[in-house]
Amino acid sequence: MNDTPKFILQKQFEIIYAKPMKDKIAGLFEMTELSRKIILNQLHIKNPELSEVDLKVELFKAFYKFDFDKETLNKIAGKMKEFLLSEINEK
Repeated sequence: MNDTPKFILQKQFEIIYAKPMKDKIAGLFEMTELSRKIILNQLHIKNPELSEVDLKVELFKAFYKFDFDKETLNKIAGKMKEFLLSEINEK
């Protein structure tokens, strides 16, 4: 959806570009964390039975589903799950 007029978008970009780099980076981290929380919440609502490890794996898959083919994504997710479970077992 793109219903914002161009002159408003231009003003938004001017405001963002005028900020110091540290503020831009802080904003980027805030948006990333917010999107992570939103996706985790959606995953939990759709799959309340998922463990914390499985939620993290599904979050990874949600973020990177367009960056890897399905086979590679599942292979990475499988190794990620193995690693996370081994971390839990070591504690």
